[in-house]
Amino acid sequence: MTSVSLIIPTCHRPELLRECLNRLEVPSVAGKNGFEVIVTDDSRDDKTLRMVEQDFPRVRHVRGPRRGPASNRNAGASAATGEWLIFLDDDCLPAPDFLAAYVDAMDDFSGGLTALEGPTIRQAPPPSLLWEAPHNPEGGTLISCNFAMRKEQFLQAGRFDERYPGAAFEDTEFAARFQAKGGRVVFVPGALVHHPLRPCPEARKLAHRWEGKVIFALDQGAPAALVFFRLPWHVLRVIQSRFRKQPWSGENLRAAGRFSLEWLQVCWLTPGWVRKWAGRPRDGFWRDQLERRGPVPKYGF
Repeated sequence: MTSVSLIIPTCHRPELLRECLNRLEVPSVAGKNGFEVIVTDDSRDDKTLRMVEQDFPRVRHVRGPRRGPASNRNAGASAATGEWLIFLDDDCLPAPDFLAAYVDAMDDFSGGLTALEGPTIRQAPPPSLLWEAPHNPEGGTLISCNFAMRKEQFLQAGRFDERYPGAAFEDTEFAARFQAKGGRVVFVPGALVHHPLRPCPEARKLAHRWEGKVIFALDQGAPAALVFFRLPWHVLRVIQSRFRKQPWSGENLRAAGRFSLEWLQVCWLTPGWVRKWAGRPRDGFWRDQLERRGPVPKYGF
């Protein structure tokens, strides 16, 4: 039997994690020969630990490094004993055949640098722009909440880049690096997870998501001065795109105000981000790519 480690990073969300683990029917799968469930926990309190110990004693609880979701996922991978890794987020609701679909695909694995990716379905259409959820129904994005790889190949691909401070662009960078190394993605339709809608964060948190874009653009060869001027313009265009085909409503008017504050904060924060990351060494893989192939067109903007 293929040995599998299911890794679920979490941080201060014990109730969401409980629902995720319940959907997995953990008591019937954890502890089976060759299968383990790992919760890697960045929380600063023991609520998640107590919940896991009380309700899911067969689940391994691992203390996270508290340096962001990229580091937390890597900590779970380091602790894993399985030949294969499955990454699942704590707020996802896996379908009944989620694990079986992945295991069947692993049994059919034909070699080469390969990732398996299941569909992530937004649970309902957002009623307004004040609600959000990942939506990747046909694959092709390799988002971090639902994919699987051999542990050896995950390490070979370079793991998640721990410079990324938040849950934004760290999986974009991993997917770009994986594909640049010649990796292929195999879509597994049965490995389905539903992602509930969640409230859109406040403007400050929305703005801080864009710091990862600075790191990514610099790694792609963008000059610091270009990032300084280009990022606010890029963010403005993204905000404008959110309103396409959206009906005007009270909630969307509130969203317009929130996104305006997001953009203003990006304008304020960008100089500091550029100074911070332009003064640090770039990722060695991307530095080598630049030397051999030159910068990526438009630097990812």
